[in-house]
Amino acid sequence: MAIKLLVSAFESSGKSTITSQLEDVLVFNLDHKEYGFKVPHANIKEYESMDNLIEVISEKLTTYKEKFGKYPKTVVFDTVTQMYSAMQKYNADKYKGFDIHTWNNKDTLNFNEFIENSLIPSDINVIVVAHTIYDEATSRHIIPASGAFAKAGSWLSVVNDAIFIEKKSNKLVVHTSGLKYPARTTLEDLEAAIDMENYSLQDHINRLSAVKFEATEFAL
Repeated sequence: MAIKLLVSAFESSGKSTITSQLEDVLVFNLDHKEYGFKVPHANIKEYESMDNLIEVISEKLTTYKEKFGKYPKTVVFDTVTQMYSAMQKYNADKYKGFDIHTWNNKDTLNFNEFIENSLIPSDINVIVVAHTIYDEATSRHIIPASGAFAKAGSWLSVVNDAIFIEKKSNKLVVHTSGLKYPARTTLEDLEAAIDMENYSLQDHINRLSAVKFEATEFAL
């Protein structure tokens, strides 16, 4: 069964590298720069409304199927934080006052509904990639957002599983749980911190998918 997973880190911490190694993947590059990995991808450089973005995503999925004979197993949005910033600017230019916040919340909800109601039911895994900042007030790493979405916990609030990639001395460490980082897991036996060289995002996705399938037996 398809799953949704958040991958977050500071800039230049291996977020794009780790997601580029996935099998049967389609990457939506939302960072307004060229994508540098040799995997199927779509460069989305302009934000023209959430409805338009969802339409473009759907069109690229169809193009992928026409080229490869099937839909991708996994879709990566890299990064949703850049997409969120572009969305905020678009709404600030188009609306005034409180309407800006209303549309920010509405568009964010629509994007997440598209993931939950269209991609996941189509058996397409979704990897949401996000930049983080360090919040001195809470001594935690957070994913920037605004309004009600920020208060709810930003992109961490819309996933059950999330990893954070930490630059530690001369190596990268993947955190799968812990209060200091935007990380959480539904897997009972997953280590809280794993050296990047010993971590496989694809294996992580496969394990989550298996557990989700088992959990459906308990749905009423």
